Amino acid sequence: MPIGDIKLVLLDVYGTLLDMDHIEKRVNELLNSKRGYDYWFELFMQYCFVDNSIDRFNDFNSIAKSTLQMSARTFRMRLTDEDIAGIFELMKQLPIMNDVTKGLSKINDHRLRIAAMTNSPEAIVIARMERTGLISFFEKVLSAEHAGKYKPDKSVYTWAAATLGLQPQEIIMVSIHDWDIAGAANAGMMTGIIQQNNQLFYPLFSKPDFVSENLNDFAKQITTSIDEYNSKSMLNV
Repeated sequence: MPIGDIKLVLLDVYGTLLDMDHIEKRVNELLNSKRGYDYWFELFMQYCFVDNSIDRFNDFNSIAKSTLQMSARTFRMRLTDEDIAGIFELMKQLPIMNDVTKGLSKINDHRLRIAAMTNSPEAIVIARMERTGLISFFEKVLSAEHAGKYKPDKSVYTWAAATLGLQPQEIIMVSIHDWDIAGAANAGMMTGIIQQNNQLFYPLFSKPDFVSENLNDFAKQITTSIDEYNSKSMLNV
């Protein structure tokens, strides 16, 4: 699809805009394992995907709490309600990823619309963005809770496009998660992945349109691509 069709950059939130390091450290401490967070996050996503497959929708916090308890049993640890509440509280205080503000400014200066889409509750994300000042860049913060499915289900992305008043091909989805990128591509969106810490990309997925180290790097790539496309279009008129 032509890069010139893109009107909006749709951004994942956790890990893409907000730094999850504090959550990772705390979960590892509570589970007494360096792989505790990775185990929990994979289990958490697994049961989000199961809900998608069996046409159920348990809320984000319920799945997070249940899979944290399951993870604790696996690591032979015990989590109290206060431990889990503390993790949820940390979610409200996460710092911004490096270069996010620069990247958003560059995208905004290029007159591209910006929105965010997350699997987590909308109120938590909006509250955090308001406190960091990021909210001014976003015309909407969308939560999958309103679609009744979790990313990467195709219906979440088509719902987002309709909510934003656009066709999927007019949107580029940017995320740190390869499964998120795959879901967006399946819905007809362009995609950009942010790859950090040598994370792996599942080789059976279609390759993303853009690969970058951080959001500022992505912003440079897409704005340059759009400028080049527009210049060629002008020459062909």
